[in-house]
Amino acid sequence: MFLFITTPPFRQSYNLTSLILSAAVYVMVAMGASIVIIGGGIDLSLGSIVGLAGAACCLFIRMNIPLIPSIIAAVLVGGICGAVNGFMVTVMGLIPFIATLGGMWIYRGILMILTNGQTIAVRAYASEESLNSFVKFGSGSVLGIPIPAYVFAAVALILSFMLRKTVFGRNIYFLGSNPDAASMSGINVTKIKFLAYVITGMLGGLAGAMLAGRLVSMPTNGGNGYEFEGIFASVLGGISMAGGEGGMLGAIVGAIIVACIRNGLNLNGIDAFWQQVILGVIIVMAVFYDTVSTKEARNAKS
Repeated sequence: MFLFITTPPFRQSYNLTSLILSAAVYVMVAMGASIVIIGGGIDLSLGSIVGLAGAACCLFIRMNIPLIPSIIAAVLVGGICGAVNGFMVTVMGLIPFIATLGGMWIYRGILMILTNGQTIAVRAYASEESLNSFVKFGSGSVLGIPIPAYVFAAVALILSFMLRKTVFGRNIYFLGSNPDAASMSGINVTKIKFLAYVITGMLGGLAGAMLAGRLVSMPTNGGNGYEFEGIFASVLGGISMAGGEGGMLGAIVGAIIVACIRNGLNLNGIDAFWQQVILGVIIVMAVFYDTVSTKEARNAKS
């Protein structure tokens, strides 16, 4: 609301459309980050997954593979990366921070090898039909609302139902709240953790396809830093870093806030370096507030 009032360009229709398109990718990444955070983990490889999956989607479009199979391929690439993360956490016994930090480097390296360090452009290679469908998916609109917004809304509904109405979803909350009690109660903790990382990877893959469609290409640094945007949005949306709390609506709200902050800083001519400082300070304060709130809540219960 502050930006809407104080920054006239912010409320222009073209800027609001651009804001929604940017927020759509953030939302998808934030929802992915939220799944593992609710389950008591973390995923630092999401940005690299976005880039790798987006590159895969571009390559399929360049081969004139229809849009839907190309998007599915990107989602599968993300799911495979998530499965590797899950394997490192559950089978190899690595702590999530180290496992996904390694994954971040691995997937970014694969992207560099796959692209030979070059941006994967689509316009000069795909047929007109494939290109048009790709552009429409990334930045087209229906009834004045960008298509990516419909995509993340549908995914959010599915994930909300999964978390709130299924045994698997309730087990994720239980695992994040008290992993020892979850294990002693007979929950297959290994399976729940593994599937959580797979789902997170798949959401990163879909985010990659959305980003590639908006850019109609995928640079080698595509998705760089998005893992932190996702964590940032999750915390702003009320997902506790301690695990066991939060939901998809919070992830959406947090991602939209992140998109608005970035957009507002750009419109006000804030230098990119200072933007990093400002966002860093905000995320530190948000995590600090979450930590204090969690401690107070636990002390109150005890």
